[in-house]
Amino acid sequence: MIDSKHTPTALILVLWLAGVSAAGQFAKITVILPDLGQAFGVQGAALGLLLSLISAIGLVCGLFAGALVGRMGPKGLLIGGLCFGAAISLLQSALPDYPLFLASRLLEGISHLLIVVAAPTVIGQITPLRHRASAMTLWSSFFAVSYAVFVWGGVPLVAAFGIPVFFWLHALTMIVLAGCLWRMLPHDVISRGSERLTLSNVWARHISAYSSPRIIAPAAGWLFYAAGFVALVTVMPAYFIDALRQSLAGFLPLVTMIVSMTIGLVLVRRYSPVPVVISGFLLAVCFSMSLSIGAPIEIAGICILGAAGLVQSGSFSSIPVLNADPQEQALANGAMAQMGNVGNMIGTPILLALTQMFGLAGLIGFAATAFAGGASMHLWLAYLRRKAL
Repeated sequence: MIDSKHTPTALILVLWLAGVSAAGQFAKITVILPDLGQAFGVQGAALGLLLSLISAIGLVCGLFAGALVGRMGPKGLLIGGLCFGAAISLLQSALPDYPLFLASRLLEGISHLLIVVAAPTVIGQITPLRHRASAMTLWSSFFAVSYAVFVWGGVPLVAAFGIPVFFWLHALTMIVLAGCLWRMLPHDVISRGSERLTLSNVWARHISAYSSPRIIAPAAGWLFYAAGFVALVTVMPAYFIDALRQSLAGFLPLVTMIVSMTIGLVLVRRYSPVPVVISGFLLAVCFSMSLSIGAPIEIAGICILGAAGLVQSGSFSSIPVLNADPQEQALANGAMAQMGNVGNMIGTPILLALTQMFGLAGLIGFAATAFAGGASMHLWLAYLRRKAL
C-alpha cells in the first residue's frame, strides 16, 4: 500500500515514462511517415491511415476504459497494455504487408488507451495533495516529450540502422517499464468499484460523465488542444525557412513541455488550474492572429506551442481538483483519452485541407478557431458548475 503522506517519486516517474512510451505509439509513425510510405508504396490518405487508425479504439472506447480501470484496478491493465504494445511493435518491426500493418495499428489503440487512462488515475491517487499539481503537470508533458525524443533520436536512428531497430527499441522500452510496474505498483492502489460493467451500465456511465460539467470539463478542452497541437506540430514546419525546419520541428513539442513544467507548474500550484487552461487557450489565439499582421511564423509558432503548454499543465491538473472520487477521476481520464483521440484524428486532415485551399490563411484560421473553441468550452462549463452550486 502507498503511504499517503510520502510522495513515491520513482513510481511516478515510471508511470510518466509509460505515458511517454504510449505517446510513442503516435510519434514513431509520425516521424518516419515518408519512410513508411516508401516501404509500403502508399501515399496520401492511405499513408495517413497509418497515423490516425490508432485513434479509432480510443474514440469509441475511451470512457469504457475509464470504467474498466475503476472496476478492475489499474495494475493488471497497465502491465497488460505495455506488454501488448511491445508485442505490436515487434510485429511492426518485421514490416508486414500494408493491410496487416494497418490492422496492427488498430489493435495498438487498445494498448495506448489502457496506459493513458490507468497511469494518470494512479498518479492522481498516490500523490499527496501538496505535490499533486506537480505530478499531474509532469504527466501532462508525456506527449510533447515523446514527440521531441522521437524527432531528435528516432530520425537519425532510422537513417543509420533502418526501421526495424526503431520498433525493437520501442518494444524493449515497454517491456522494461512493464517489469518495473509489476514490481513497484501495489494491487490495491485505488479502491475498486462494485458496479458490473454491463452494456446498460457503461451507457449510463457515458451519460453521467458527458452530462457532468466536472467530469467532462478537462476532456472538452482537451479535444481542441489535441486537434490543434498534433496538427500544428505536423503541418506548421512546412512553412518554416529551410535552414530552421528540421531543428524547429523537434523544438515545437519541446517548448510546450518547457512552458508546462516551468510557468505552467508555478501557475497551477498557485491558482485553480481551469483559469490557467483558459489563459493558455486565449494566448494561443492571440499568437495565432499575430501571423495575420506579419509576425514571423517561426517565432509565432514557438509562442503558440508555448501557450499550449499552459493548457497542457492545467488540463490534467484539473482532473483531481474537479473530481475527488477515484472512480470519477478514472472516468475523466477516459473521457480525456476519448476526446484526445478525436482531436488527433480530425485535426491534421482538417488543417491539411485548409492549407491546401487557403495556404497560411487556412493555418491561421484553424489555429485561432481551435484554441478559441477550447477557451469557450471551458468558460461555458465553468458557468454550468457555478449555476449548479
